Amino acid sequence: MRQVVEQANAEAAFTYPDVLLFYQGSIEDGAAFFRRLWPEARAVSDLPQKFYTAFGIQRGGMKEMFGPEVWVCGVRAAAKGHFIGAPVGDPWLMPGLFLVDGEQIIWRRDFRHAGDHPDFAAIPRLAGLRSG
Repeated sequence: MRQVVEQANAEAAFTYPDVLLFYQGSIEDGAAFFRRLWPEARAVSDLPQKFYTAFGIQRGGMKEMFGPEVWVCGVRAAAKGHFIGAPVGDPWLMPGLFLVDGEQIIWRRDFRHAGDHPDFAAIPRLAGLRSG
């Protein structure tokens, strides 16, 4: 039990590096979205999907967009009051999550389906990072 508590404390003490988000909408789309949900966010409009392509992000298929796991996640989100809005950009493009140090990707997470969400608290441990 002590080891579990120490691990939880180490993860809680970890400070994430600066976060930079890329999105497929216009600058105006991003300003409206982030002003409402995360005003402090740093985000880059990537309409031509250059960063998506550079990071190797793929388009999802029917299973990734409409499979059973997606429906379960959709029902759970709806129960919390979250609904799908109008698509911006290519709605078939899967999300990506990367930790980058300089020019090197030190960790990445490939999403299994459209409703997949990472355990953000576990990312430092999964990426092999230490609190500092």
